[in-house]
Parts: sequence; structure tokens; C-alpha cells
Amino acid sequence: MKLSKELSEIQMLKIGLIGAIITVLGGELPIGWYKTPAAENMIMEMIGGYGSVSTLQLALGVFFGGIGIALQAFGYEALSYIVGKNGNNTKTAKTIHIGALACGFLGPIVHILCIALMYVCRNNNYEEFLSFSIYIVAPISIVFMPIYMIMLVSLFIAIIKGRTLFPKPSAFLNPAIIMMLVNTISFFGGNNEFFHSLQMANMGIGSLCTFLGLLLIYKRKKVNSDIP
Repeated sequence: MKLSKELSEIQMLKIGLIGAIITVLGGELPIGWYKTPAAENMIMEMIGGYGSVSTLQLALGVFFGGIGIALQAFGYEALSYIVGKNGNNTKTAKTIHIGALACGFLGPIVHILCIALMYVCRNNNYEEFLSFSIYIVAPISIVFMPIYMIMLVSLFIAIIKGRTLFPKPSAFLNPAIIMMLVNTISFFGGNNEFFHSLQMANMGIGSLCTFLGLLLIYKRKKVNSDIP
């Protein structure tokens, strides 16, 4: 199953980039705009922070996040095509393809369920938070996140080993690496709205940087070579 048989790799990368921008600006940054209140433990602090997010913020997150994450799947599908142009990368291309499908179909569901969890936090109830996390959010996240991370690791390995047309240093234009950088910056940023929003948008920012960087490289390669 392919996401599209009609669109070129460049067109799909552009759609993925647009999806990442929509996700970050409309679906992730708004729901992270809060401060964590002081509480008796870290979980209660988290519940207090999530519970303070307004209905408008949650609605923006559901609408734009659901749309944007689904569109990002086209960007990853484009990368599966590009990686697959090298006949030695058939397994890697299939792995990225599966990850793209997971991103398109499971990614929005995980995102929306996490926002639903934030709504549950309004009750400031520890037991409700744990129950919703364990029985609703965790099961689908346990399926989605390993597939997503395996896709990113596979992409990194293929590029860093020189098995793609991308230069080896571009392997570090990988969402997993960019997510770690964003999380590190957020960790040292302290308890304020901006850095909470930045951390909430780590996955979207990772995809945005990857699609933009690899799109520019791929377009230049196509101009200067005979890439079909």
C-alpha cells in the first residue's frame, strides 16, 4: 500500500513539510503554553499543568495536530522512495514505508488521545490520570512509537553508511536527533510557557527540520545529476 502513486518525491516532501509546519504552529505549540504549578510530586505537577490548558488550546491541538501529523506521512513516504532508489536498501525502504503508514494513521490518534488526557487532567484526579494513561493512551503508543523510532534509526543508518544519495552529514537531519536537542534546550529552559511549548513540539520540529533539509538537498541533487 502506497500513500500516493501520482505525486513525485519532491511534491510529497513539500506536503510533509507543510504538515510539519501545521503541526508545530497549530497542533503542538498552543497546547504546551502553560506553567507547571507546585505540587506534592512530579505527576501532580504534570496534572496541574495539563489541566490548566484552555479548551481553545486543546481544540487547536486536536484540529491542526490531527491534520498536520497525517500530512507528515507523505514526507516520510517520499524518503522511503528516495532511499529505495538504491537497490541495496529494499528492506530499509520498506521499514520507512511502514513507519510512514504508522505516522499517517496511528500518529494523529496518539496525538488526539494525549490531548484527551490533558482534558482529563482538569479533574485534578490522580487515579483518573493513571487509568486513562495506562488503559487508553499507552496501548496505542506502545504500538506506534517503536515503529516510528525504528523508521528514524533505519533512515539514519542508511544515510550515515553512504547507501543513499544524501551526503553522510545529512544523517544528523534526523527527527530523533533534533527531538533530543529540543528536549535538552527545554530542560534547561525552566518552568515557563515558551519552553513547555518547545518541548511539546519536539516531534513536529524534528520532522520540519528533516523534510526541509532533505528537500533542499534532494532538489539540488536532481538539478545537478540524472536522478529520475
